[in-house]
Amino acid sequence: MTHARTQIRQAVVALLTGNTAAGNRVYSSRVHPLEDPKLPALLVFTPQESMGNPTMQRPRTQQRTLQLMIEGYVKARGDIDAEADALALEVEQIIGADPTLGGLVKDAMLDTTATQLSGDGEKPVAVITLTFAVLYCVKENAPETLV
Repeated sequence: MTHARTQIRQAVVALLTGNTAAGNRVYSSRVHPLEDPKLPALLVFTPQESMGNPTMQRPRTQQRTLQLMIEGYVKARGDIDAEADALALEVEQIIGADPTLGGLVKDAMLDTTATQLSGDGEKPVAVITLTFAVLYCVKENAPETLV
């Protein structure tokens, strides 16, 4: 069995794949080479998580808040801000329509959005980053089993 974080990332990738302008270019990774022909694309990753108030009885139930980040990459052409916002709109609508990710988590809510231009590749791209707070629970001795 995989860790709950892995299951959550996989569920988000499955929700987004084929349902946005990124098509099948949705990756569960922070480090994925994105070249011009592969855009638009989405990267899904979970850089941080915090523990909430656990129960007192052992094994304790941990309430966790996972930072889920979705980076959308679009080609820098035309009205780049509008294109980045359009991709963000699709992501927000999909997760907003299923904030429990199919019953896997307690809730997923948008926390912050940031947009930047990147000139690191051959051609400039816009990167829109949506950060979601994902609430879920596990037992301390079974972090692979969502409760």
